[in-house]
Amino acid sequence: MNGKPGNLEIIIEKQARFVDPAKCTGCGTCLDVCPIRYEVQLPEEKRARAAFSEATDEAAVTDIIARHRERRGNLLPILLDINRHFNWLPRPSLELVSDELQLPLAEILRVASFYNAFSLVPRGKHIINVCLGTGCFVKGSPRLIDTLERELGIKHGETTEDMLFTLEVVRCIGCCALAPAMRVGEDTFGRLTPRMIPKILKSYAESYGQEDAEGEAAG
Repeated sequence: MNGKPGNLEIIIEKQARFVDPAKCTGCGTCLDVCPIRYEVQLPEEKRARAAFSEATDEAAVTDIIARHRERRGNLLPILLDINRHFNWLPRPSLELVSDELQLPLAEILRVASFYNAFSLVPRGKHIINVCLGTGCFVKGSPRLIDTLERELGIKHGETTEDMLFTLEVVRCIGCCALAPAMRVGEDTFGRLTPRMIPKILKSYAESYGQEDAEGEAAG
């Protein structure tokens, strides 16, 4: 601060937002991909690599890396396969990719946090994506979200305690003609009403129970 009362010059310093307020439309997309929202901590110094929960997990990631190692631009395919295998991107897997590809972990996290297809936190067996695009919004998708949150006992962005469902909001799932729509894994449901939600959830819960029973019988 320079000058005297009535004629002061003040320089205000603040951290860069990396968002141009003049261009921001308030769509919320930046919140969906922001790594800070998920409390991702970038390492400031070299430290021991995080441990996998199971030895087979490291073997699976090593195999994925080997399949794509010779490809140009192999980072994205590797992350896609890891995300498909675990249903999210565990930190040990990202650190292993960093070591094997000789890429900074910060660079890998930048890519991982940019795409909605990736998650940096554990997710449920079934990912529910509810569209909040304009077409679905005006047809009532907010009411679908309210019903899902009530039925599952969670808010969007959260996962049920049994790790069966994760509820997420997206801007488009590519089926505007079926608005309001949502997607559960690879299955798309259109022209939905809140009354239809419990039956859909029950079908996935029952199929999960059947898988458990078959697994116990096989064991």
